[in-house]
Amino acid sequence: MIDLHIHTNHSDGTDSVEELLKKAEEKKLEVISITDHDSVGAYYELEEKPHLRKFFSGKIIIGSEFKTCYKRVPIEILGYGIDYKKIRIHEVDDEKMQKEILEQMKQAANKLGLVYDESSTYIDRNDLTKQWASFVMGTELLKYEENNNIIKEIGEFTPTSFFRVHQSNFDSPFYADETQDSIEINELISRIHEAGGLAFLAHGYIYPFKNKDEILEEILSTTELDGMECIYTLFSEEEKQKAYNLCKKYNKYMSGGTDYHAKNKPTIELGSGVNNNIKIDREFIKSWEDKVRYI
Repeated sequence: MIDLHIHTNHSDGTDSVEELLKKAEEKKLEVISITDHDSVGAYYELEEKPHLRKFFSGKIIIGSEFKTCYKRVPIEILGYGIDYKKIRIHEVDDEKMQKEILEQMKQAANKLGLVYDESSTYIDRNDLTKQWASFVMGTELLKYEENNNIIKEIGEFTPTSFFRVHQSNFDSPFYADETQDSIEINELISRIHEAGGLAFLAHGYIYPFKNKDEILEEILSTTELDGMECIYTLFSEEEKQKAYNLCKKYNKYMSGGTDYHAKNKPTIELGSGVNNNIKIDREFIKSWEDKVRYI
């Protein structure tokens, strides 16, 4: 069994590297990839603390999940097998950007007549529940019953889904264009290849494109992506099959993972997803496993 989409406290997960490796060992996973957002900090930690590696007897494919955009919609690319010392990560002042986005969201909430507590609605990079504008606003709006009718009208959400349902959705009053601070998709793929890695489109069917099938086919056929994440916690069986078919059509590799974040996405279990809806055999990555770096 494998899980190639995992986050630690080096980005927005809550498990330390040590905690994660111990859990992966308990679950008898054979291959994992720690794919923190725009970060390879977990791999530097493993280098600095080599004793941590003994907690997991399986294989660790070096990875990261990088932010980019396509047609002004934020998307992510998983880089597998990268040289973590050579990858050029796009630097963004996240704190400044999140504060600006949160202010836009407050203005939108005011126009809609939604209730929120100003004293609870702020960004604090040292607080895991206050790092991202979408999570802060989503959590806050759901506290008040008087918001329920308006939320039903504009689109229901959870704190973790607010980003896709509203922040990155053109049709939402909470849409915030952060793509001006993003690296262009082809440049990102080039950087992953430059660092010796393979580039996979992450969880394609969760993006708020109106015509998802067409857009995903366009991305696969017009970029130098090596593959796509075909098994993902939030995919339906139909979406999984569509992803398989697209990869076969364009001769792309396939990957899969849970998007485990520990306490920040408490319903998702490492290696098994939500209610054991994921089971990925190692054979699934046989065609490309030996082409990437691992530790």
